[in-house]
Amino acid sequence: MRKLGSGVVPMNILTADDKRHMRRVLRSLIEGHEGWEVCAEAADGVQAVNRAKQFQPDLIILDLAMPELNGIEAAGQISPALPGVPILIFTLYASPQIEKEAEKVGVQRVISKSTGYILVPAIEEVWAQSHHQKAV
Repeated sequence: MRKLGSGVVPMNILTADDKRHMRRVLRSLIEGHEGWEVCAEAADGVQAVNRAKQFQPDLIILDLAMPELNGIEAAGQISPALPGVPILIFTLYASPQIEKEAEKVGVQRVISKSTGYILVPAIEEVWAQSHHQKAV
């Protein structure tokens, strides 16, 4: 694992959202964090699956309501292809039912867009957990 200055570990992130504006907001938020970079974007679930396989990101952020495949369906295809890669769902439709469905397909966290301020801490948390598990 390569490190940047002062021990920062770089992270490549795939974002998938059917709204271009939301992809821009996510890119700005992610790339404002030292060492984090958006390696690919997708506008629907099929693109998300294909780009995840192509770019092999360190972490994936999926919208729930996307055309072609929704975020849970996309995560269900990505998880077996990229085991150990954390997946977050960032959605307007967060609920306990969505969380249960997402967990079944390997999603680590479902985050409501209405509480988007917790996205960066959630990324840090699942990233740390995934690296702790790899080290154990």
